[in-house]
This record gives sequence, structure tokens and C-alpha cells, in this order.
Amino acid sequence: MQQKKIVFLASDCESSRWVYNELIKSLEIDAAIIEQPLSKKTLIKRRIKKIGFTKVLGQIIFSAVVVPVLKMKAKNRRNFLIKDYKFDFTDFPEGKTKRISSVNDDNCRILLAQIQPDIIVVNGTRIISKKILESCNAVFINMHVGITPQYRGSHGGYWALYNKDSQNFGTTIHRVDSGVDTGAVLKQVFTTPAKEDNFTTYPLLQTNIGIDALTEVLEQALKDNLTETTHAEKGNLYHQPTVWQYLLNSTK
Repeated sequence: MQQKKIVFLASDCESSRWVYNELIKSLEIDAAIIEQPLSKKTLIKRRIKKIGFTKVLGQIIFSAVVVPVLKMKAKNRRNFLIKDYKFDFTDFPEGKTKRISSVNDDNCRILLAQIQPDIIVVNGTRIISKKILESCNAVFINMHVGITPQYRGSHGGYWALYNKDSQNFGTTIHRVDSGVDTGAVLKQVFTTPAKEDNFTTYPLLQTNIGIDALTEVLEQALKDNLTETTHAEKGNLYHQPTVWQYLLNSTK
């Protein structure tokens, strides 16, 4: 019954495996194009250029000191959620997978031009360039763990709680454009974290509700029946918290 081609364009991370392995239960994925992560050195240099040395230093301290403690504290909760949600860590199938250094390099452009997909599912990649977005006639659909336009960028669930805006703890399925999570909204879903959740488990909650929403949107896309909502406002762009942002706020 499925006649359109779907390509999975994603970063090489556990959430991409969770999403991919759930989607293939009900949809045919023609190919997985997997981007390799940036080196920490390159990532830090880019962050400093965008947001400044002081903020990046605070992020590094947060990642090195606070996050390991939060992971240890939430270890049992994380294991419970992974089991309860039946998240599958199986790697992408070798026969259908192409690995690239970046979604924005020529190898990606050439692959998309060759496959000519109708739908491209995006998960966790760096910002996709206009050149790649225009390399084929596909609709690019992303699952963002945050509510847009209010919480664009990283850790949308955490920042919603940080801002005492718990009603906007959720996940957005949206079209991809050349901005950062600024594409038209296709579906939004919401949930509420438990007391035992923290910064390290929020993305699991958001990914779980997002997978079902993404599946529903893809089924609509296969029928050319997408419903879009555009926003005049651009909202705020968030990054990983610094150690002082985290410690000076009651959100855990």
C-alpha cells in the first residue's frame, strides 16, 4: 500500500536507533543516511563562536560535573523507561544504510538525488543547509524534543520547566526549513515528567510521545494529507544550560 519512498536522515545516536526501529514496525524505510557526530573539539569551537567562551565554559562544567551525577541519580528511572517504552538499540541495517560525515556534504546531496525520496525523516542532525533541502523534491519532517516556536534548539523540555511553563513540556513534529526548528508545525504532543525524572530522562519521555506523533504524521504524508500550522513569532532559541543556570534554578 505504501508507494512513496521514505529516507531516514539522522545522527548516529541512540535516539535515532529508537526512532528508526519503531518506525520500521509500520512503515517501509528505503534507506538510512547516518551522519557522524562532530568531534568535541570542533563542537566546542563552534559553540564559542556562536554564544561566547564564558557560556561554553559553563556548559562544559555542567556536562562534566553535574550530568554524571544526574545520570547516576536517575539510573533506575532510565532503565525502567527504556524497558517500559521498549526502546530498541539495534543498529541500522547494513544493507540499507549509508554513512556520511555531514548532512551538508556532497555525499549526502548525491545520495538524495539518486534515491529521490518523497519523504525524509530527520532526527538529531546538525542544521540542514538550503543546498540539501533543495537537492530533491521530498518533504523534510523532523521530530523536535521541545515545543516550537517557544522552545527551539536544545533541551526544550528542561527549559519549559526552567521557565515554569510545564504545560509546554512536549514534542513537536514539524517541516524542516533553513532555520533552527522554525518550520511549519505538523503535530504537537505533551506530557508531564514524574518526580523521579531529571534533565537526563526528560528526552526519553519526549521521544516516546514523539514517535507515535511522528508515525501519525508520516501516515498522513503518505496520503498527501498533512495539516500545517505556521507561526509569525520565532520564539526563543535555547542551548545546553550552564552549571550556574542549573544550580540557580529549582528545576532538576
